[in-house]
Amino acid sequence: PPLRHQTGINRDTVDNPCMTIGHVVIPPRGRTQRHYHMNCDAAGYIIKGRVKMFWGPDHDMEEFIGEAGDFFYNPRGVIHGLENLSDTEPLEMIGSYCGVSHNKEAGTIFVEPPWE
Repeated sequence: PPLRHQTGINRDTVDNPCMTIGHVVIPPRGRTQRHYHMNCDAAGYIIKGRVKMFWGPDHDMEEFIGEAGDFFYNPRGVIHGLENLSDTEPLEMIGSYCGVSHNKEAGTIFVEPPWE
């Protein structure tokens, strides 16, 4: 997806972590594919911008608007995605996978094709 992700904490940077933490930047109107994680919960904190978050399957999807200062939590197995609502400013947030030591261990499954 159209985003930059810089991991700060994972097994490549510290010994035996039980989580990963990274800085995510999503460009104006950027959007992630809806997806879920088989092996971990995900959580985060919005540093800058406004974001529309999507949770749940198509037939029961909920939306939430988050802003700078808001936290969010996605339990393991729950479909989710997000979109930067700004036409001009990037969205910045801190994201974390809980219970895995590397992003590759999250078991991410995409439920929609890549967004362009």
